[in-house]
Amino acid sequence: MNDQTLTLDKEELAFYQKTTGVQDVDKLKEHITEVAKKALKVYPYHCISTFGFIRFRIRRSPASYAQLLELGASRPDAFFMDLGCCFGNDLRMAIEDGYPAHNVIASDLRAGYWELGHELFNSTPSTFPVPFIPGDIFDSEFLSIQPPLQDSPVTTIDSVRSLLQTNPRTVNFLRGHLSAIHASAFFHLFNKEGQLIAAKKLASLLSPLPGSIIFGSQRGAAEPYEETDDTGTTFYRRSPGSWKEMWEREVFGGKEMITVEVRLQRNEKEASGDLLWWIVTRV
Repeated sequence: MNDQTLTLDKEELAFYQKTTGVQDVDKLKEHITEVAKKALKVYPYHCISTFGFIRFRIRRSPASYAQLLELGASRPDAFFMDLGCCFGNDLRMAIEDGYPAHNVIASDLRAGYWELGHELFNSTPSTFPVPFIPGDIFDSEFLSIQPPLQDSPVTTIDSVRSLLQTNPRTVNFLRGHLSAIHASAFFHLFNKEGQLIAAKKLASLLSPLPGSIIFGSQRGAAEPYEETDDTGTTFYRRSPGSWKEMWEREVFGGKEMITVEVRLQRNEKEASGDLLWWIVTRV
């Protein structure tokens, strides 16, 4: 990969110039490329080798993003977690757009990406003190399966804030405290069973307050299907209908607690490139 294949639109250029402090366009592209090369050694995701990570998925669903920012502005202690945050581009965008930084939490399987995020944005844990919690969604020590809360969590906001300062290796203490969870380019990494397990776990973290949201995007399809890559790993591509049904019937046990909105963005040139954009809202 090289910086000649990296393109930035006007919005992206302005954001990265501001957040990295690198104003010269050629030097900025070179800086982003060098960090991306290091990231490929952490794990060679396609979105890194193609510079897809620089795009703001969180903003590309305007209605969901507006709900996120409204929660940050109107609800005290509205904790927001970006799961599978990689370098932290999306959560940094949300903070730039007004989400209170002291209520933001980052998490990813690979801590190396978060560390490279500091290199990308020329920050440190002191200058950008958003807590990062590394962990595997399928590790019960990191996050166990519990039913969605119907009442207020038993733990206090103060206890949550205290634990966030201890470099935790679990998010179980956040159960019922998250007003918003963003998970993009995340669920499509798993098979059908894995997607359901991950969804149930995230549902247990969500605040029962009306308006709390889980939202994101991932590869999908008009009709659900299973595919296997060259390594033998199986992935499941859900349709809007199967994604909605999973959340309503299998995760929350009915439509009483949530509404689910899903849309499919078609890519006629490559069916596997179709994207699901979705939001689950507590009612």
